[in-house]
Amino acid sequence: MPRYRTYGALDDRVVRDGDIGFIGFNNRIRPDQLGQGVLSDSQNLRLDLNGEAQVRKGIELIEAPFAIGDAVLRLPSADEIISDDTGNPTQTILPSTIKSASLNAGTNVVTLVVESLDAGRDGHDWAVSDVVVVNGVVSTATDVNGTHTIASVTDGTDVVTITYTLSSSVASTLTVPFTLQFILDDGGTEPTLSDGFSQQATIGYEMAIDESQVTQVYASTSYSDPNSQDSQYIILAANNSAVAKNLETGVTHTINYTGTESVGNGATMLHAFNKVFIFREGSTALFWDGDFNNDFELVASGEYEQPVQIVCESGDFAITENRGVVHQPDGVSVGSVIELLSAKTDPSDQTSGLKAGAKFDVAKIFTPGSSFSITAASVGAQISGGEYDSLYKATLTIASHTFSVGDPVDIAGFSDSKLDGARFVAEKTASSISVYIPQSLAPSISGDETATLANGFEFYINSDGYDGRVTDGLTLLSTPIFTREVSVGLGFTHMPAPPYAAYHQRRLVMPFKYTVNNASNSYTLRASSDEIIASDILDSDTYDQIYAQYRFNAGTSDFNVGLHSFSNDTLIVFNRNSIHEVRGMTDIKNSTSRLITDEVGLVARRSVVQVGSSVIFLSDNGVYNLQFLDEYNLRGGEVPMSEPISATIQRINQNHWDKSVAVYFDNRYYLSVPLDGANKNNAILIYSFLNNQWESIDTVNNTDWDVSNLLIAGSGDARGVYAINELGGIHRLDYRSDGQDRVITSVGGGDLTYNVRASMTTRQYTMGTMGRKKWQEFDIHIQSDTYYRSDLTIGCETENPDAVFTLGTLSSYNNEETLAENEDISIRGRIGNQRGYGLQFTINNTSGRPRIRNIETYGSAAFRSTLTAD
Repeated sequence: MPRYRTYGALDDRVVRDGDIGFIGFNNRIRPDQLGQGVLSDSQNLRLDLNGEAQVRKGIELIEAPFAIGDAVLRLPSADEIISDDTGNPTQTILPSTIKSASLNAGTNVVTLVVESLDAGRDGHDWAVSDVVVVNGVVSTATDVNGTHTIASVTDGTDVVTITYTLSSSVASTLTVPFTLQFILDDGGTEPTLSDGFSQQATIGYEMAIDESQVTQVYASTSYSDPNSQDSQYIILAANNSAVAKNLETGVTHTINYTGTESVGNGATMLHAFNKVFIFREGSTALFWDGDFNNDFELVASGEYEQPVQIVCESGDFAITENRGVVHQPDGVSVGSVIELLSAKTDPSDQTSGLKAGAKFDVAKIFTPGSSFSITAASVGAQISGGEYDSLYKATLTIASHTFSVGDPVDIAGFSDSKLDGARFVAEKTASSISVYIPQSLAPSISGDETATLANGFEFYINSDGYDGRVTDGLTLLSTPIFTREVSVGLGFTHMPAPPYAAYHQRRLVMPFKYTVNNASNSYTLRASSDEIIASDILDSDTYDQIYAQYRFNAGTSDFNVGLHSFSNDTLIVFNRNSIHEVRGMTDIKNSTSRLITDEVGLVARRSVVQVGSSVIFLSDNGVYNLQFLDEYNLRGGEVPMSEPISATIQRINQNHWDKSVAVYFDNRYYLSVPLDGANKNNAILIYSFLNNQWESIDTVNNTDWDVSNLLIAGSGDARGVYAINELGGIHRLDYRSDGQDRVITSVGGGDLTYNVRASMTTRQYTMGTMGRKKWQEFDIHIQSDTYYRSDLTIGCETENPDAVFTLGTLSSYNNEETLAENEDISIRGRIGNQRGYGLQFTINNTSGRPRIRNIETYGSAAFRSTLTAD
């Protein structure tokens, strides 16, 4: 279009306004104040390819929700719920209809004929000694209703006859009326409805309400086996079992919980130490070791056995090739630190050559294995010189053994203490092992002789661990004394039943809200909600109580909400009203803490995400960004990162925003939140770090779809963002190229497919002036997706005067056809001289994933005249 019309000296100049690309959206300020490329609203869009606004890819269903439990019961009525002494509902009555009732006043026996239902429908096979509740039986004298114990059961063709005995009775006539919800009047009056429901006499068996039969997923996490290339899993923790979904192969595994353990509301999961933990606040946590043949087990609980001395008698210790091996069980684990108290027990004993005060890391744990039969044995002459001077070498023939040099073994069956007892493998072949003993003998074989791997542990010795090295043979006679690492605080404790934990510097760090009692699986709530505790290195069962060192209270009522492991051995501690940092937790005794800010806190633990040198999280005032400026300077931004979308932030339901969850993937921050009164996360806010702008509000066209967790999982082309819903459905975001969401929202229901309902509203175009304009034409460049045809609607809105009108569809400008795959088009249409100060466009897709390249509009000033406009 020409910039000027060619007729009339007083004609108005035609002015253009528009955007040649789009970078984000902003709903805080007025749309006429937005800059180039900034939308006033963006729904289900991506703005990352050449500045184009394209409908996002659809959501794909990966795993349907799963049911827990074999039976599904109907919901009981209020009258069928039985509460305990504290008022909590703990039992429900499953009723069957009573067809007839009678009372023998002589024997006090009540006989009920009960409707025989189809197998499984009555929820119980009646049996003697069952406790039942009888309701609705009408008696002329003795009341037979209430709770009773069955005395006999007789099965009939269509009925079951049940008897129970009263403590006393008088002659009575029993009836089982059927009470209707309406009243009939033979006088011609219309039936009158009564309150309640139709009722009849029933008998019900009291069944405990078992929460483990509820179908819901309470926690989830990603998991991978470091020893396998195709082990990218998502694990879902439901009520009485967990399910692991392999994202590479599609195979699922069920992982049971030990005994009668179950998981409920508030549970969280963590993958650390090559284990998967399920934390249950106030209850003993569960862990799984990664073997699908094993269940989730309870972590250690109860009284912690504080470190004791490990006293080695002669023959309990050996040094082989700079490896120290202790031949006894002492409660250590791989990664535990032991310290040498003394190189020998008594002054007259043989020294081990180790330095007092030296510390060693336990590298291997030995546990008893299968016994191997010894088929032959020989003892050589006394050795002169070398590592085993003055000792005797015993060679034991053992076919197909699995021993290694240095292994502690128990020799038995020779009936001679010169060879039987605790020994160490010094040499081996495929069919024999050799041990060194201090005395000679001529062994004989009876067939009962065995060698068995024994309890023990191993550590490596560096040069600074010696204090005058002795030969390996002499260490067999030494009596060193070790001790496990001693608490640097108030003593060790087991895991204190936390609500969650974070992995930091090879430790688990968690809130310290409960004291571990001496009894197993027993905890007491502490009067402290702002304190944390850290495990020993690589040891999830040992925690050091350091008085007041890890308590974070900014002088106000405050409590811990989250923890985040940052770089340079920095742990960020998020309280509800403040943020702190702890440095140097490699050595927890000398670690330090400081307050970062008491002006902002954390509202949603799972909203914390690290992106480079920044930590992003949801606070009372929106999404904040902590930036690590240098080695000693971690500072929070003065303005929330979400300030441009404050109108959306204000829509978050604050009663449930603690459920918000976030991840970082593909240069985007995904934050799922509950909007507009929802009690579950029903929208995902997306921030693009490439554009440094908020990009979209993503939703699904089904109000029942929710996001309980977001996970980054998978490898190769399976790696992406996965959304877990409350019922256990696993959905992959930004996956389907056809612009459709395939989701599932109910157990046993079919998957549902919806078109992605994308929408974009431009900034308000004003041509840079305050005056009223005549809006004449528009121009939009659109390209269809590579694989799918596209269509959309175009709407328009003017301000002052206000008006809303439609400009047509893409197909109406394309000969009534949708735009073909990978085709582009330039739509030019008329607005019709609509007058207004400003103009906005709203575009909604109706099919496919169209890409909006740019938008431009033309107009001229209104009321321009050489005369007055009055």
